[in-house]
Amino acid sequence: MRGGILYLPITGRPGAMAQLELRRLPDGRLALPAYTTLDQLVTCCGPHQPWASVDDTGLRDVAQTTGYDTVLLDAELPAEARHREMPPEPDEYRPTSWLSDGWGDR
Repeated sequence: MRGGILYLPITGRPGAMAQLELRRLPDGRLALPAYTTLDQLVTCCGPHQPWASVDDTGLRDVAQTTGYDTVLLDAELPAEARHREMPPEPDEYRPTSWLSDGWGDR
């Protein structure tokens, strides 16, 4: 990849610590799924797949920290491996905003 962006599947809820979704291949190699466009990621992983994007530098950092063996470029995930729509978070986990807590009235 030269000068482009890749879209990587991740796990986790928005605002939480995300982890890359690496895959173990039948031959034992560790693979990094990566997609050339966001549309390709949605087509191959489904509409509920969380993602992150990386450039050349970010991909080198990912390689150093994960030690993946190969990149699966634009690979389609089987239906059973795809994310489903996440249920909404309970209200007690949602941060409140100081803008709506009456701080401006003090």
